[in-house]
Amino acid sequence: MQQHEAYCQQKALGHTDAAKRIADIYNLHRVGAGSNAIGRYFASRLSDGTSDNVLYDSKRDAVIHQHHNEKHYTFICIGPQSMRVCDAEVMLKVARACEAKGIGMADPEHARGGAEVIKRLTNEDQLAQAGGRNTNLSMPWEA
Repeated sequence: MQQHEAYCQQKALGHTDAAKRIADIYNLHRVGAGSNAIGRYFASRLSDGTSDNVLYDSKRDAVIHQHHNEKHYTFICIGPQSMRVCDAEVMLKVARACEAKGIGMADPEHARGGAEVIKRLTNEDQLAQAGGRNTNLSMPWEA
């Protein structure tokens, strides 16, 4: 049985397989490469969470290696913490919302590989961001 975080909005529905894959891939990279993984990126397909399982040195490298299909991927930076499935679900929801609104988060021509959604400080703000609710922050898809 899946254990959820207190803030999780997927308790009744359960998490998607895509979010489970993303969390697994993230945590495997984090454990497998240890501290060498921190600050590096992997690409994960928005539709199903699959990855080429390559850890790239930069977001730009990850974008370039998706062979002109970068709009179908999200690019995830490995941090010092592990990723919970609940967190992966929120991250995936935001990435899919950006893609659906035509907001390009991946740009192979940009020196850093494109824009990043700034992670909010609290779980409540992160959930508000995913739900498009306004908490003194403006989302690119809010006009």
